[in-house]
Amino acid sequence: DHEMMIEAIRSASSSIMRMRYCCKSSTTTVKQHCNSSIFRHQNRSIGAARHRSATTHSHVHQSVLTNIHPQHLYNIVNNVDNYKDFLPYCHESKILQTASCGTMMDAVLRVGLPGLSLSAGSNSLLEERYVSRVRMIPASETTPLWTIEAKSIQSNLFDSLKSRWQLSLIDDYANVNGQQQQTGPFCNVNFEVEIQLSNPLISFTLDRVLKDVAKAQVEAFEKRCRAVPFDNESKT
Repeated sequence: DHEMMIEAIRSASSSIMRMRYCCKSSTTTVKQHCNSSIFRHQNRSIGAARHRSATTHSHVHQSVLTNIHPQHLYNIVNNVDNYKDFLPYCHESKILQTASCGTMMDAVLRVGLPGLSLSAGSNSLLEERYVSRVRMIPASETTPLWTIEAKSIQSNLFDSLKSRWQLSLIDDYANVNGQQQQTGPFCNVNFEVEIQLSNPLISFTLDRVLKDVAKAQVEAFEKRCRAVPFDNESKT
């Protein structure tokens, strides 16, 4: 028993050292990759064999939001610290670090998984706490498109969790829907989410609810935009 206790302590110490190393590595990486695509990074906490056996689920949600400027929604999406206050299934959200270039950050999220409870008859959802690397690309004169990409870099459950927001300004909504001209601004939203999972039960459940979850996410951000005044000079 004494030897087993010593081995347990050694194992715990080793885990702590690995966590510290991951944090240091993450700090270096987020500074080194300001100009690289977030989708090129591999999930460091998942082995190659598990990655090959994963099932991929994806969905694209498209919509046009009236009286919302793309910059406003871009600000709301980038303010990860506030997600827990309005986003469905999100119980924790915190920005861990931001690169000096200001276009990349790491953030931790703790989310409930729709349709999956901790036990039979329980109202408490199964949760996952993971770290995402987020890349923010504001619009420019040459590229009038606001883009936010995110990819999980530390997760026990997800082999990979990626999302991409692409926002653009529509000046003439009548050209889009063929109806009478309405007053703007109008924000064209393209929201993509892709999840890779090795757990067959969770994979089966998420496949059934992913479309509804993506729609609920966009609606929550739209509601947040309407509740918080637009400040073009800072993150909202």
